[in-house]
Amino acid sequence: MKIICTQENLKNGLMTVGRIISSTNTLPILNNILLKTENGQLRLSTTNLEIGITTYIRCKIEEEGETTVLCKTITDLVGNLPNQNITLETQNSQMSIETENYHTVIKTLSAEEFPLIPVVENSHPVSIDGQELKKSLDQVAFAASTNQTQPEISGVLFTMENNILKIVATDRYRLAEKTLKLPQSQALAQVIIPHKTIMEFSRVIGGQKGSAELSFTETQISFKFNNTEIISRLVDGQYPDYKQIIPAEFNTEIVTEKQPLVSALKASGIFSQTTHSVKLDFPENRQVLVLNTESQELGKSQVELPSQIKGKSGTVVLNYHYILDCLSVLDGEKVVMKIVNDSTASLLVPQGQNDYFYLVMPIKS
Repeated sequence: MKIICTQENLKNGLMTVGRIISSTNTLPILNNILLKTENGQLRLSTTNLEIGITTYIRCKIEEEGETTVLCKTITDLVGNLPNQNITLETQNSQMSIETENYHTVIKTLSAEEFPLIPVVENSHPVSIDGQELKKSLDQVAFAASTNQTQPEISGVLFTMENNILKIVATDRYRLAEKTLKLPQSQALAQVIIPHKTIMEFSRVIGGQKGSAELSFTETQISFKFNNTEIISRLVDGQYPDYKQIIPAEFNTEIVTEKQPLVSALKASGIFSQTTHSVKLDFPENRQVLVLNTESQELGKSQVELPSQIKGKSGTVVLNYHYILDCLSVLDGEKVVMKIVNDSTASLLVPQGQNDYFYLVMPIKS
């Protein structure tokens, strides 16, 4: 194989596929990147046997071929090369990487040893605007469980029906749901996608424009965006029926400015480093939301935020980290908090929007 490409294109391609490689791989070939000339381009592929990523970069092909090289070595090397054309050439069990002033040779392993990345075939792929999908994933995925002993909730649920896609994540203490409209009607389908796969989807989209295409089988998902494809196993299991924990009615509705609430939570959190709790008071006949925290070692804090409050007065204790996580991904200048009582889940939604909600369980004293 002999190809010529720009340093920038090669660097970006290597960074796109390299992040899924684990430092704990027991098979040496899984630490490598597959480089293969294909359809007039250079194909770069990696896999950890759970996720496979393939991307294509433009290049000039002087000799067709394929090989694999250690991901970390070639990525570190190319990242430090000048922004010039790079010539890659394989011979025997080596690859030479050359620019005008750099002449490097690295070891290779045969492409025949590289695991086969499966092909996901679906006659009815789902097409979504890439930036809209990324935003939706970022608004939901953080709520997924990090406990791998419950694989179902360590993933993100996709439910498609007609022209609606619902994206859901929960760790049983909080839950986020985002609703997207699809350009075409889809048959009813429900799949659980691993959290790491979701994060790779978001990272690959980045700030790029384009349409994302999702295809499913019973065991796998394919995600295509521009020149990159991710193929991943799905999580096997039954997602919990989360709808039964969503309150049908609320006793109190609080509308407050998002940014002052963020600042108040961060300041209050200084005095709640062990319990991570903040007490929210909404007293009768006062249009203020009061945040209280106290520490025997550090002191105490009280912040009053002017708010629009309808309904009953009361108190609820919540994990302030959970609220901040939600506020960091919400659009708009105001947030609406809907509260039943101090022992029932509270709801957060961006004001004037009905396609997203965030449910958080109270901390019981």
